[in-house]
Amino acid sequence: MDTPTPKRIWWARPRKLCALERPGGGGRSHRPERRAAEIEYLRASGVRLVISTMATRHNLADYDAEGLDWHHVPVPGWAEAERALDELLPLLRRELKKRGAVAIHGNRRTDFVAAVCAAHLHDARGLDPADGLAAAAEAGLTVSEEAAVLLGVPYGDLVQPRSAMAASTSSGLSVTT
Repeated sequence: MDTPTPKRIWWARPRKLCALERPGGGGRSHRPERRAAEIEYLRASGVRLVISTMATRHNLADYDAEGLDWHHVPVPGWAEAERALDELLPLLRRELKKRGAVAIHGNRRTDFVAAVCAAHLHDARGLDPADGLAAAAEAGLTVSEEAAVLLGVPYGDLVQPRSAMAASTSSGLSVTT
């Protein structure tokens, strides 16, 4: 595949479900040329549906122009996160039975979409949500205390110790803190 991989992306289920920062980058760092390249990456990777959790409707017209289906579930803050998670898990259950992949993104912050994918992995595959969040963090997504609380995961035990242990076991290097 010639298109560059987005900077922060986690394929929670390879070729089926990914979480990422808004294609093109979030907030003031957004670049239209990067957006086009990252949307092309999604299409080339088999993504057929993009779920946006941004409070705004940015990028939706670009998905239309590229022939991608989209679903918009605005999540302006953590107060709405539980409601949105309750909406998104059944949607993912349905959509992931179909051919093709699903991408879910926020704006700049990726903690909520990491939590959604970790919750899906728990729901569909029985994976411990803490392990899902740790995998998201290792892939470069932000995992915040709010994301951990949403999934009932103790944040203090999550990111640093698990990431350090995973790095030491997967690379064969010892990690000191």
